[in-house]
Amino acid sequence: MPSVVILEEGTCVLGRDPPPGGVTLPLTSVSRVHVRVHRKADRVSVHDLGSRNGVFVRGERVDAAELRPGDDLRIGDAAFIFVADGARAFVGSRFDGVGETPFAHAPIACGPASRRVFEELVPIARSEIPVLVLGETGTGKELVAEAIHSASRRSGALRALNCAAIAPTLVESELFGFKKGAFTGAERDNPGIVKAAHGGTLFLDEVGDLPPEVQPKLLRLLESHEVAPVGAARTEIVDVRVVCATHADMEALVRSKRFRADLYARIRGHVVHLPPLRARKEDMVRLVTALLHRIGRAEAELSVAFMMALLRHDWPFNVRELFSVLRRAVALAPPGTVLDVAHLPDELLVPAASEGAKVTPATTDGEDKPPIPSPDELREALRRSGGNVAELARIFRRDRSLIHRWLKLHDIDPSSYRTE
Repeated sequence: MPSVVILEEGTCVLGRDPPPGGVTLPLTSVSRVHVRVHRKADRVSVHDLGSRNGVFVRGERVDAAELRPGDDLRIGDAAFIFVADGARAFVGSRFDGVGETPFAHAPIACGPASRRVFEELVPIARSEIPVLVLGETGTGKELVAEAIHSASRRSGALRALNCAAIAPTLVESELFGFKKGAFTGAERDNPGIVKAAHGGTLFLDEVGDLPPEVQPKLLRLLESHEVAPVGAARTEIVDVRVVCATHADMEALVRSKRFRADLYARIRGHVVHLPPLRARKEDMVRLVTALLHRIGRAEAELSVAFMMALLRHDWPFNVRELFSVLRRAVALAPPGTVLDVAHLPDELLVPAASEGAKVTPATTDGEDKPPIPSPDELREALRRSGGNVAELARIFRRDRSLIHRWLKLHDIDPSSYRTE
């Protein structure tokens, strides 16, 4: 299967056994000559050539349709996304997750958007440089932290704290620990998350919510590797790699004095901008595979319709929403059952907001019709069809009378191609 089909000006036929110059899709669900794709300037249209399993644009079966940027195109069981500009950047990317990732510890990197992120992380992961991961809520920032930790070869554990998930008054003791008797209820020493990450990685999610009174202590950890548990008389030395993440505008927080400028300068040793899921649909299969493994159903099979529904959704809540959808699907499908659209919530079975318009039928004016085939194309089509002129009319989407005129024009006898 080709990872990318570059559409040049003109016409291209896709199928299991297309004519010369076509694109081969070696799947039993794909007809010999399945679909013609025609490009003229910035307009691209698809035409079903009478295929057995049809051509689908954004989930709607079509005879002919114009493609818009971001449209999903299904040809049998082959799935494509139409990219109007920069398609060559996708060479080497596949929606089925096959192929190498630039970062062996990152199962979610497949397409150009995420590949750039992880290519930069290859040397960074093995250094001690703090990393700041920026992205919308739910984009999978914790997966980046896990990938960095796995590639760092640090022997200690990865420990995480969501700074927005606990009361501000508890952040310091959770992070740096406390001594027995430090406050009411402190009946025994607690080492804290930082010490638990000794020799490993500390991941601080939503670091923009770190209380101002705790920020100097994090700065000291970054500058001198020292921590002072609540109630302790002296500091202790720890060895941790710090990875932070947030969806907040950190520079705005610094300008408003809610986040220390010196701490911000320290945590942004290397900044990762993680694209939202809607901007990296090419990562979907690898991401689904990783999340199913995390759920405990790595062996689950997915129907093509199930995956196309996932690709078609805009995912406003990103990877977190995808995880919830998969967990629900797994709960509804007994082990051994193929995950199908019946296991998806209703909102994934209707067009996303960005897809509100109906599929645009391809125009049928003379200029947009497929070009007249060459004599060699006519001969090849006759050879493949056994001299069946009706089949040529279907392939080239013209009347049989016109096909006969073309054959006569080029002195081609269809009967010489017929087999007994």
